[in-house]
Amino acid sequence: MTKQDPVLAPSGRRPTILDVAAACGVSPATVSNVLAEKRHISAETRALVLAKVQELKYVASATARGLRMNRTWSIGVVVGDIANPFSPEVVGGVEEALWERKNNLILCNTGFRSERKIAYIQSLIDKHVDGLILVTQTLTVKEASAFDIKRLPPLVTINRVSEAIPSDHVTVDNEQGVTDLMNHLFALGHKRIAFVKGLTSSTSAAARHKAYRAAMKHQGLLVDHELTIQGDYTIESGAIAGRRLVEMSSPPTAIVAANDMMAIGVLGALRDKGISVPEDVSVAGFDDVSISSHPLINLTTIEQPKYETGTTAARLLLERIEGGPAEPPRVVMLTANLKIRGTTGRARPATRRKLIPQ
Repeated sequence: MTKQDPVLAPSGRRPTILDVAAACGVSPATVSNVLAEKRHISAETRALVLAKVQELKYVASATARGLRMNRTWSIGVVVGDIANPFSPEVVGGVEEALWERKNNLILCNTGFRSERKIAYIQSLIDKHVDGLILVTQTLTVKEASAFDIKRLPPLVTINRVSEAIPSDHVTVDNEQGVTDLMNHLFALGHKRIAFVKGLTSSTSAAARHKAYRAAMKHQGLLVDHELTIQGDYTIESGAIAGRRLVEMSSPPTAIVAANDMMAIGVLGALRDKGISVPEDVSVAGFDDVSISSHPLINLTTIEQPKYETGTTAARLLLERIEGGPAEPPRVVMLTANLKIRGTTGRARPATRRKLIPQ
């Protein structure tokens, strides 16, 4: 038998690396090195092996390769709320970066429930995923105590810093974004500005609220605690906040929500009350989810580069997996951009308005 003679696997049997090696007259290790793109293989041997792989229709066993390299080529992505349009855009970026490197994505949605988050992460650990990405999720000390930390794979967090485990982190410049938005409202003459806060567990929500307070103080304006309403990043909480704010004896002339979904809830509440936006009250959000630019909403907001956030997080994680844990945790802060649309306008005197009875 010469090296050129085709060696076919017995009928009905999937060709193995041994069949390819026999067809080429080389060792299985040489075939493995060619498929792994090792540099020390000669061009002639590489061409021969690749030709026989194609001829025999050989497909490498992912399981065997994984055992050999201690890899599964799977990444767990844990999101807080898949219904929020922010999440799919970020996950789309993660998926694209993983696809480029032939990695699989396992998606888990926790609904911001701690027990579900713990169960999903434990399941991903048991599946031996190569790494984890937490999207708008943190990992508290109490939650981390439920795992064997030594088994936890490399981790990257998006928008919320993990308080339990140091990890790479991708976020947007929350403070600069809110500062730019507040300066836009100040330029329109607004002084009585309300703020709807995000989840109490969110570090990004805390940064946005901090920037709101700092901007008000910088203008020499009173930070009225009645104008700060706790929300939870949902449309419903935005609607509740909107109703409370416009029913005040001295309502705000502008309302800033810590995310677009709450801002959309505010818009709905104002419409129900017969209040015009932006003629009576200006409204703004944060994130610039896809629906915010729709002509029926046309929301002024801060654009967070969601797709880029996802690709950046995935690449950081793959670098960590392939390079090891020697490098200290990295933080990547992306630029936030003000998007001025139709829900903000010049301030009107903050007077009691006639509301439509509910």
